[in-house]
Amino acid sequence: MTAKIESKCTLCARRVIQEKYCEYHYEALRSLRDHYEVWKSRYGEISWYDYLTRLRKIKYTGKWVKEVIEIELEVKNDKKMR
Repeated sequence: MTAKIESKCTLCARRVIQEKYCEYHYEALRSLRDHYEVWKSRYGEISWYDYLTRLRKIKYTGKWVKEVIEIELEVKNDKKMR
């Protein structure tokens, strides 16, 4: 009998539902993506990196969103280093 190994969220021990996140962190990512379009319409061109950096500094940004921001910024920085 083979055991099925479930993937764990990059940020917590919950089961991955999409990409590399659990349902809660994925919802935070989805919210970030949706609101990015709103920010672009309000502020003009803003890069994904600048958007995430600004949100990270806002004290009212939620915990799960901030956790996703940290991972997304790390991914962005890793791509820059290559």
